[in-house]
Amino acid sequence: MELIRTWILTVTVSALIIAAAEALMPEGAVKKVGKLTGGLILVLGILQPLVSMDYQDLYDMVNTLPAGSIRQESLAEAAADPMKGIIEEELGAYIVDKGAELGLECTAQVECAAGEEGVPTPQRVTVSGPFTQSQKERLIQWITEDLGIPREYQIYISEETP
Repeated sequence: MELIRTWILTVTVSALIIAAAEALMPEGAVKKVGKLTGGLILVLGILQPLVSMDYQDLYDMVNTLPAGSIRQESLAEAAADPMKGIIEEELGAYIVDKGAELGLECTAQVECAAGEEGVPTPQRVTVSGPFTQSQKERLIQWITEDLGIPREYQIYISEETP
């Protein structure tokens, strides 16, 4: 907080000194050059903390904000939730399409969890429908190879053919 107070005071005093110097300058080219120089000095004064800032201090300061402040983790979770739902729906539809290619009508429900860098990855799948053992085995193999869901996390609910 002291850093911000010092920065604001420095910029304010610099602006006052530059304004006073411009008021004392004679009209003409000298005043134009003085205004340009004063403006550049003011810009440097404003940007100076960014150049000399210790970013670890800024990180520590942000992480010590009161409990009501927004945390980085909650932002990442909020961004991942809609993506997780979309991925689960799309993968479920993809499995149903693959089942149709194998000659079976089924439904699929995929569950995702946060993977590397918070990106949702498929963890578990539940497939329901009337299928033969060979169709089930081909679907198990395909889901394991293409989606990376291990066999033990694949649940199959066999329904009777009407």
